[in-house]
Amino acid sequence: MLRLAQALLLIGALGIVALGLLTGGLGVLSGLVGSPADRLMTLTLSVSFLTLAVGLGLALAWQAWQSLQGRASAPFRPRRIWLGGLLYLLVLLVGQAILSLDLLPALTFPPFHVAAGVLPPLIVLGLVGHGLSGTVRWREVVLQVGSGAFLATSLAFAVELAIILGIVMVALFAVAIRPGGPELLQALALHLESPAWLQDPVRLAALAREPVILAAIALVAVGGIPFVEEALKTVGVGLLAWQRPGPARAFVWGLAGGAGFALAENLLNTAGSLDTWMPVVVLRLGATLLHCFTGGLMGLAWYQFLGRRNLSRAAGLYVASVGVHAAWNALAAGLTVISLLGQPGPVDSAGQTWMGVGIATILALLVGLALAVGLGLTGLTAFLGQRSAQT
Repeated sequence: MLRLAQALLLIGALGIVALGLLTGGLGVLSGLVGSPADRLMTLTLSVSFLTLAVGLGLALAWQAWQSLQGRASAPFRPRRIWLGGLLYLLVLLVGQAILSLDLLPALTFPPFHVAAGVLPPLIVLGLVGHGLSGTVRWREVVLQVGSGAFLATSLAFAVELAIILGIVMVALFAVAIRPGGPELLQALALHLESPAWLQDPVRLAALAREPVILAAIALVAVGGIPFVEEALKTVGVGLLAWQRPGPARAFVWGLAGGAGFALAENLLNTAGSLDTWMPVVVLRLGATLLHCFTGGLMGLAWYQFLGRRNLSRAAGLYVASVGVHAAWNALAAGLTVISLLGQPGPVDSAGQTWMGVGIATILALLVGLALAVGLGLTGLTAFLGQRSAQT
C-alpha cells in the first residue's frame, strides 16, 4: 500500500507539472499576443501558475521518486534564513519600481511578483524549522506544502464556491421580494455584462451600501471561508496519520500545509491587484503568518484527534483557528468595504474624514493581529522545542 501511494504521488506530481506547463505556457502565449491592456496581468498570473505547478510539482515528483527508491530524506534544518528576508525587501523595492517607472513591466515584473509571493511562506517555515531543528525531514515538509498548495486549495475552492452560490441565491431572493427588487435585479444583470461598470468604484460603492450585499460578504468572509479553510488546509496531516507524529512534528506538518496554502494564495490572488501591488503584497505578509499559525494549530488538533488523546482539546484548537481566521477576514473585508464607500462622489468631506479614520483603525488592528499571530507562532515553536528536548 505504501509503494502504491508513492507511485500514485509520483504520477500525480508529474500530472501537476504537465498541467502547469500546458496551462501556464498557453497563458504566457496568450499574454504576449493578446490585448496590451491585459498583458501585464495575464503574464503575471500565467507565470505565477507556471512556477507554482512546475516548481512545487517537480519537488513532489523528486521526493516521490526518492521514496520509491528507498532513499532516506535529510532532516529539515534550514540555515541563513535572514538572506531570504533581505531578498524579499529587494524584490519589493525593485518590483514596485518596475511598475511605477513603467520599465517594460509585462516582461520584467512577473518574476518579482513570483518571488514576493514565494518568499514569505518559505521564510516562516524556515524559521520554525530552524527552531525545531531535526523534528521533521525535507520529504515530509515538501509533501505537506504540496498538499496545502494543491489538494487543500482545490477542495476549499470547490466547497467555498458551493457556499457562495447558495448565499448568492438567498441574497437574490431577498432582493427580489422587496418593493422594486425585480427591477433592480434586471438593471444589475445588464450592468454586470459591462466590464467598465464593474471597474467603476463609485458604482461598486453603491452596491456596498446594500444591506443584503453586506450580509452576504459577512457570511462568506467571516462565516464560511474560515470554517472551510481551517478544516481542509491541513488535510495532509491526516493523510500521514499512520506515521503517528508527536506534537512538534504534527505542528510543523500543519504549519507546512498552511505555508503551501498561503503560497498558492500569494501567487494567484494578488495578480489582479497590480495597481496597488506593494500594499497588497505587504498585507499578504499578515495573511501568510495567519495561515502558518492556524495551520500549526490545526496540526496540533490532528495530533489530539488522531491519537484520541483529548477530543475536546482538538475541537478547541479548531475553534481557535477559525476564530483567528474570522477576525482577520472581518478586518480585511471591512477595509475593502470602507475603501469602496470612501470613493469620491458618494460622501461629503466629513464622511471622507471619518472613513479615513476607519481605514487607519482597521489597518492598525490588522497590524496588531499580525504581530499577535507572529508572537503566538514564536511562543509555540519555543514551547514545543523545549518539550521535545525534554523527551
